[in-house]
Amino acid sequence: MEKSKVVVVVVVSAGRVLAIVALLLACWCEAAAAAAQGGEEGASVRESLVGFLTELAGGDEERACSIGWDASVEPCDGNRTVWPGVGCSGARGDGRITAIVLERKGLDGTINAASLCAAAPALRVLSLEGNALRGDLPAAISGCARLTHIYVGENRLSGSLPPSLAELSSLHVLNVSRNSFSGEIPAGLSKLDLVRFCGNDNRFDGAIPEFELSRFEHFSVANNNLTGPIPDDAGDFGRDSFSGNSNGLCGRPNFPACPPSSDENDGKRRRRRARTVVMCLGYVLLGAGVAAFVLYMMCSKRRRRPSGIGGKTAAATATTETSSVTPGKSAYSLPMSEERTNATAAAAATARATPASLVVLQRSGTAASTVMTLNNAAAEAARKLRFEDLLRSPAELLGRGRFGSAYKVVVPGGAALAVKRVKDAAAAAEEEEEFRRRLERVGKARHPAVLPPLAFYCAMQEKLVVYEFLGHGSLAKLLHGSIESSQVTLDWPARLHIAAKVADGMAFMHDALRGGDGDGANVNLSFSSSYEENEEASSFGGGAIAHGNLKASNILFTATMEPCISEYGVTAPPPPPPSALRADVRAYGVLLLELLTGKATAADGAELARWVTAVIREEWTAEVFDRAMLSSSAAAGHAVASEQRMVRLLQVAMRCIDDASSPPPTMREVAGMMNAIREEDDRSLSSEA
Repeated sequence: MEKSKVVVVVVVSAGRVLAIVALLLACWCEAAAAAAQGGEEGASVRESLVGFLTELAGGDEERACSIGWDASVEPCDGNRTVWPGVGCSGARGDGRITAIVLERKGLDGTINAASLCAAAPALRVLSLEGNALRGDLPAAISGCARLTHIYVGENRLSGSLPPSLAELSSLHVLNVSRNSFSGEIPAGLSKLDLVRFCGNDNRFDGAIPEFELSRFEHFSVANNNLTGPIPDDAGDFGRDSFSGNSNGLCGRPNFPACPPSSDENDGKRRRRRARTVVMCLGYVLLGAGVAAFVLYMMCSKRRRRPSGIGGKTAAATATTETSSVTPGKSAYSLPMSEERTNATAAAAATARATPASLVVLQRSGTAASTVMTLNNAAAEAARKLRFEDLLRSPAELLGRGRFGSAYKVVVPGGAALAVKRVKDAAAAAEEEEEFRRRLERVGKARHPAVLPPLAFYCAMQEKLVVYEFLGHGSLAKLLHGSIESSQVTLDWPARLHIAAKVADGMAFMHDALRGGDGDGANVNLSFSSSYEENEEASSFGGGAIAHGNLKASNILFTATMEPCISEYGVTAPPPPPPSALRADVRAYGVLLLELLTGKATAADGAELARWVTAVIREEWTAEVFDRAMLSSSAAAGHAVASEQRMVRLLQVAMRCIDDASSPPPTMREVAGMMNAIREEDDRSLSSEA
């Protein structure tokens, strides 16, 4: 009996083991089948992509193979790109194709959008510019639902743009310029969040859709056959964006007026009648006003005592004395604000009695030798300068800003000086003695990348600061194409050099003027890493002095085209030192963004910072950088290494403008990061040479 029980137990145990083995075999077979199916699907996707490329090459398999797409190899390995011209994102072993860039490859076939979108559903950027592609832009392009950028300019595409483009809800940039597209521009495009539309040099006809052009960064429909009115909000775009349309467009300056509709004619008649009624009422009110004024004058004359000859003589004498002491000015002299004109006589009398009202900052030979921009003629002219000389000398307006105006003044002797006039509101915000001490402290801190003040004048809310005139333009003009000189090419090394020099100069000035000694004479380069340690909140008491208005137009160039920071500390005292110095760091971050993107920005740079942040969030960082800078790096043969350092510089800029960073970086820390990037760039260039 016991033996039979043992046999039964053994049989049951063996059955369980066989069941487990059978279950494991079934799971393995299912996994193997799934893997085989996944491999087949991956191979199918790769073959579809290679087929798409072959159709782009017009069926020329040899040309397609020369680009380097291999169906036996995965195009992506996580974020790493394996196929040339393909951008990837995702985890290792699960890479998704997010960008295809095949620009200027000599492709002369057609676009198979259905095959592309089926094989790369996560595609965001498609760039096929500068080829010779034929056919049309297929309606199936809407299958790539995540597309944000489409570049098909400079090809031979024809037909009409598919209305299905309006289904691409994430589309921001559409470039179809320099093709042979015809028909109307799809009205549905106006419902997308486009910021760039390039449709110039085609054969489009009909009217311009109702785009909200105020949000566009670039818009051009020039050289087509368009007709009808130009959108009302196209004020930021000049004639070049709409010209060449066979005089079919209307409604903007330099374009014919649009013919009025019948409703407009009725409206004009009603407005004309209303103007007539208003004009009649105006004449009646004017007549009543004149009559009231005459009555008032008659009554006041009766009450007024005659002044007599003595009064007239006194008035004449006062007028003569005023005109005799007012400094003579030509039509091109340095202008005075209207509210100070009545006080000019007293100012001139004071200046004549005390010639030192224009304070000339003293310079020792050692200090002067450290400033590369100091011109002996300018220094000598400033030493002999008087306030009357500034008012009499010919002046040329250089520009206006938030805190005042800048003039070029040619003083007696022929030397050219730059004069900064602080606005009335800014001038009234601080006492004269406070302004005087601040400028004296700034004048003692010397650095080759900072333009020192030569002299200043401070009296009766009139504040002037005199500098050497640097006539080689500013960084703003150089970046945005209003300098014709070819002395400087703004390639990547030049921009990095400018950024590093400005960082060194700002770090030095923050260290030298951080406060504590009252006169700024002690230039201590061991700058504290925390803004909160600067407790002296007033420059009057020797506290920290910030620049207060750092921007591209305040970065000037010397004769050797070295960058030089101007107007340091000229503006009225900003917030307490921690906030003021932090504001300088943030302004420097905006300056870096302007150098990297090539885009102009408003005073605070908030809009540019938001745009850069949005582009980075979309994982397409290369779109941030100025194409001219990228092209110069590619032409020099070190595009990849330079782009890596561009990304590092972009990270420094984002850290500078990030108000949430704790603790925020100081200018000395930022200068250290900049010098590290520049040294790495120099080593890379030396090794490649």
